[in-house]
Amino acid sequence: MSYKLNQAPVAGESFVRCPQVVIDNRLGATPTVTFHRERIVGLEGADPIRQPMSPRPLPFDPAAAVPVLNPETGEPTGATITQGELYALVYSVFVAAETVTIDEDPII
Repeated sequence: MSYKLNQAPVAGESFVRCPQVVIDNRLGATPTVTFHRERIVGLEGADPIRQPMSPRPLPFDPAAAVPVLNPETGEPTGATITQGELYALVYSVFVAAETVTIDEDPII
């Protein structure tokens, strides 16, 4: 079928983003990270359309180096971090959050 009812050209942009990251750290198992993704379609004069995409799982490899990107530009900063170092940072944030008393301001 080639006919498209009410076809009209559109102006806008489309990009992929990650609205949620899930870390699965089961006891005795290799940790995994799953990036939940969505495509954002922005059309002029309309609210953005969010299209869920398939999740992207990533098995944990503590030695795997990851280039650090500037979140504003997507450009490499020249630094790298290993998945193991990132795991240590997330663990440290968890421990800090767990040790905050109810009367203190949260650290996050």
